[in-house]
Parts: sequence; C-alpha cells; structure tokens
Amino acid sequence: MAEYKGIKGFNIQTVSSDPANPLVGEVWYNSTSATVKYFGILSDAWATGGSLSTAITKLAGAGTQTAGLAFGGGSFPYLAGTEEYNGSAWTAGGNLTTGRNFLVGFGTQTAGLAAGGVSPPFTTATEEYNGSSWTAGGALPSANYKSAGCGTQTAGLFFGGSETPYTGTLEYDGSAWTAGGAMSQSRRNAVGFGTQTAGTAVSGRNMPPAIIINNTEEYDGSSWTAGGSINTAKAAAAGAGTQTAGLFFGGGYPIVANTESYDGSSWTSTSAMNTARRYLGGAGTQAAGLAFGGTIPGETDATEEYSVGGPATVTVTTD
Repeated sequence: MAEYKGIKGFNIQTVSSDPANPLVGEVWYNSTSATVKYFGILSDAWATGGSLSTAITKLAGAGTQTAGLAFGGGSFPYLAGTEEYNGSAWTAGGNLTTGRNFLVGFGTQTAGLAAGGVSPPFTTATEEYNGSSWTAGGALPSANYKSAGCGTQTAGLFFGGSETPYTGTLEYDGSAWTAGGAMSQSRRNAVGFGTQTAGTAVSGRNMPPAIIINNTEEYDGSSWTAGGSINTAKAAAAGAGTQTAGLFFGGGYPIVANTESYDGSSWTSTSAMNTARRYLGGAGTQAAGLAFGGTIPGETDATEEYSVGGPATVTVTTD
C-alpha cells in the first residue's frame, strides 16, 4: 500500500493542537486527541436526528434546530401533543387545548403560536406556548386550515388556506388578528417562513383550480410582490429561515426528498433529505434546518437536521 509521503512527498505533521488557520487539503495528526484530521470543503447535507416519541403527520413546527417545537397533527384522532427538541432528543411538552391537524405554527420553543386547523370541524382557535403550557390567544376571524404562516408570537403572519379567502393574509399582534394585504396567488398547503414584515409564501396548491404552483411571493408588512420561482413546484412541504435566506424541503405529489435554498431572488437545488416525506414539520434556519414527522407514506417519527457545507476540520475515522 502506498504511504502518504510517497503520494504527497512529505509526512503527516504531528501537532498537539489543531492548526489555527489550516489550508484546504492540509492533513495532520493531533497527538492530544490521538486522531488524524484534515481541512476540507464539506457539502450541504441532512443528518439523522433524534426521533419523535410518536410517528405523526400533518403537524406544525416552530423554533430552531437546537430548540425546536412540534405540536398537533395526526390523521385520526387529531392530536394535542407537543414535543420539544434540544438538538439531539425530543421530550414531552404541554398539550394544546384543542387537538388538531393542518394547523399553522411559528415562533420559538418558549414563545410559540398555533392557529387554525381541523379539530374537527375547522377551527378559529389560536394558542400561545410559554415553554411549558398553551393558553388561548386571539381567535382567527374565520376558521381556516391548510394555511401557512411565519413570524413570532407577538408579530405573526397567517395566509392562504382551504377556506375563503384563499388569498387572505392576517397579522397578529400578540392578542388579535387584523387583515393584511392579499396575495396575488391563491394557495393552500403552501410553505411560509420569515417575519411579519418580511414574510415568504412558497409553492402550494392553487384554489381553484387545484393545481400545484411554483411561484413565490414576498410580504413587506402591507403587500405581497412576486419573488423567484421554485425549481420543483410542490405542496405539503416544509420550510425554514428568512426572506433572504430560506430553505424549502420535502412535500410533493408524489412524495419527494428534494431541498432548495432561497437568497431573496432565486432558488437553488441543494442536498436531498434522507427520507422523502410530505405533511412534515419544519423549523430552524437556512444554515441549520430541522425536519420532523410527516407521511412517507405512513406516518413517521424521523427527524433530520440540515447543515450548510463549507471549509471545516474533519476527523478521519475507520468506520
């Protein structure tokens, strides 16, 4: 077998600590940790995370990759359960007052919001999470489900859905919903991410007629304007991030695993999920996304974590 020196012309350097500013392709032996390491360019990738305690679909999500929130969902019965993610495992949180699926979720693990959905029947209920329990918030003006949303518990956005108006937008101030500017495209089972004053609506199904659409719309706090078109139009997907750094993953009819990233004007395909699924929950950022649950078909408890590639120190293993 050829030795490293024979290939590169020099031996691997032995050091007691990793170099402060290594070059791409540099290899060394760290005598303190007794490991061989190198500095390379990693690709964007999804990795397996801790499984939900319950396989579930049609749920909502909020928070970040290391402080995530999953709630509601189910086909029948409609579930009220909440789970909290710490970056490696899910644990039980406080139950929703109204169990439901096809609901909207956003906010953080300690200040989450759930709105609308099917309970049954369709519901106007809004609930706010404080990190341990849910309490009633201001009700939606009318019942809706299969909507999308984004923002925070005190500055939220709720748009589209299966009930009239399909293009409607509502803004939440922490206690009540008021009408915002209407979308130009009606949609349900769309994806939302961003904030109340910089929100994004992606893909989904046009209503009516029920066709999958590939356009993106961006909200500035009062009106929607056209954004970049998605490469793969799909409904029942999930998303994360902001209006200028978004992530869109899963979904589809048929079910797909593809992932795309958004820079505020155009979409770029990136690494696919390990498990194709739709009706999944999503949270996090473009650089650190979180996907959980969904239909594969059949309900799943699988969680995946997304990371953006780039220069990084890698430990060589024999596995």
